Amino acid sequence: MIIISAAVVLTLFGENGIITRAKEARISSDLAVYKEELNMYILNKHTENPSFVNETLTAGEENLVYNTQPQGEKGNIKTVIKSLSDEYLGKLEIIKGELLINTKDKLEIEVAQKLGIEVNPYDIIDGVLISSNGNLLLMDEKTGTLTIPDTVEEIGEGAFSNLSGLKTIIIPSTVKRIAMNAFAYNSTLEQVIMQEREKEDGTIEGVEYIGEMAFQNCENLITVQMANSVKEIERYAFYHCEKLQNITLSDNIKVLKTHTFSDCTSLTKIELPKNLEEIEARAFFKCNLKEITLPKNLEKMGNDVFGQNKNLSIIKITEGNEIFEFDETRGMLIQKNNELKEKDIVFMTDNALKSNTTLDVPEGVTGIEVVLDIYNIQTVKLPSSLKNIDADKLPKSVSKIELDPNNNTYVVEGDCLYTKDKKKLIICYIKDEIIEKTDLAEELEIITKKAFKQATNLKNIELPDSVLSVEDYAFGGFNPKIESIVLGEKVEYIDPLFKGTNYLPQVSISSNNPNYSIENNVLYNKDKTELKAVLYNISGKYTVNSNVTKIGNSAFSNQHGMTEVELPNKLIEIGSSFNYCNGLEKIEIPSSVTSINTYCFSNSSNLKEIRVHKKKGSIAGPPWGCIYGDKAIIWDE
Repeated sequence: MIIISAAVVLTLFGENGIITRAKEARISSDLAVYKEELNMYILNKHTENPSFVNETLTAGEENLVYNTQPQGEKGNIKTVIKSLSDEYLGKLEIIKGELLINTKDKLEIEVAQKLGIEVNPYDIIDGVLISSNGNLLLMDEKTGTLTIPDTVEEIGEGAFSNLSGLKTIIIPSTVKRIAMNAFAYNSTLEQVIMQEREKEDGTIEGVEYIGEMAFQNCENLITVQMANSVKEIERYAFYHCEKLQNITLSDNIKVLKTHTFSDCTSLTKIELPKNLEEIEARAFFKCNLKEITLPKNLEKMGNDVFGQNKNLSIIKITEGNEIFEFDETRGMLIQKNNELKEKDIVFMTDNALKSNTTLDVPEGVTGIEVVLDIYNIQTVKLPSSLKNIDADKLPKSVSKIELDPNNNTYVVEGDCLYTKDKKKLIICYIKDEIIEKTDLAEELEIITKKAFKQATNLKNIELPDSVLSVEDYAFGGFNPKIESIVLGEKVEYIDPLFKGTNYLPQVSISSNNPNYSIENNVLYNKDKTELKAVLYNISGKYTVNSNVTKIGNSAFSNQHGMTEVELPNKLIEIGSSFNYCNGLEKIEIPSSVTSINTYCFSNSSNLKEIRVHKKKGSIAGPPWGCIYGDKAIIWDE
């Protein structure tokens, strides 16, 4: 048996031991060579092209990027540092022209720092590039280029939103997920490049998931080079990218979510994925498409998918698709459900709608799923077959509805369209003269969405006591002459957005109503412990009633003039309450709060500070939809 004394072990392996010094010398020698090779590479690039910018050079295990890079050139960190050993392939990165080390080995860190090689300073936790002010420094300020390191697997929520000067984003194939709001509100962004890599089995590696609102309101975004690895794009992902012109969709996408490309007004052409099965509501609303081909596998189209695409006149159906048909004569795109023997109009060309003042919906049509946003149609003729329509699907200019007497779903009475039992008001379309008040059916129970959008000359609305439910935008945004709205004593549900963006009318409710109360034009539950909705435009600071313990969904939605809000110390729960509060820059959350909705602060574009008077992590779900991500959250430590 060989016995080694502690003294010998210390001599060999201690901090100043022989083996430790030898390891240190080897590390120092290797890293010094690597750093010199990087410097030589940079010098050669400047010689080749004086336009080369050091800070644009990024290289890792799988990618190589710099501003003067020839088209089609591929490489990695070994292209720059040719002698790099496999031992350091996953430890060393070049970011913004600097050699950085990723390691937990204290000796490697010590030696690297002596040579001027810093530990990677960027906040990457378990592959997630989180929202932090430090990570914003990844962008090269000279060129506006943001190159994501290839050690990243996910780009965190709000990580690079509203980043001043950002023009180009390069996302390596290692990134699989882009989280909600990751690049939202970048007004100078022009192009996005998602790199992809073909694996040995022939599959494509790259981004697979693009989160909600990931690129929304990038007003100058022109080109998106999408990896063919993308499988899922969440709703509003490219909403209001009004200069977007060039984007190729991955063939792996089976569903296009609601409002994916809404308000992309420069989008004139797009090829739908060949494996696409469904397009959800308003996916291409207010684009400028001229021609579209529906793929063979497409089975379902939601409400108003191509609404307000005023130049869309050519619709082609791929051979083998038996769900859709395009009636060129009437300019109608029809979606069929052969099992239920139903037909829905899902689009009408602008030319067809403008051709006359009467819209004659053909017999056999059971539903209308397109918003007829036009002003010349005066009369609408509805067939006996019709089973599904709402106020939004009728032209804004309609003053007369002719209903086939054999229709078993609807009835017209007193300038109103109801369901047959008169329990639902579909639309009230009084237009001819200013009317003080209208009489509604005594059987009425439900005021549906936008039911009063056509009643532009109606001054006062008093709902009968039979009404139980008032849906969103029922009186919303269309009626400047309305002075008052009176809600009945039996109403059980009032959507917080029932007035939409129209805050002019004074709203009151019967004191006998057991569910709601209204005070100072603010809607509460009966005992005023839940704030349901503020029913007027707030200007400046708003102080929530001290007895409120819950703020409901959409309670402060679209309060652009509100610059400050004071929350009570009894508050426990906050819903998705502060959407589109663009005047709000900061908010304080009292220590009493235990729950905040995931989408609480969505699209409040100037909200940069959410101060929470609790320990970090004590409320689930941050940053609760804030576009700036976790860097906006300040916890009490």
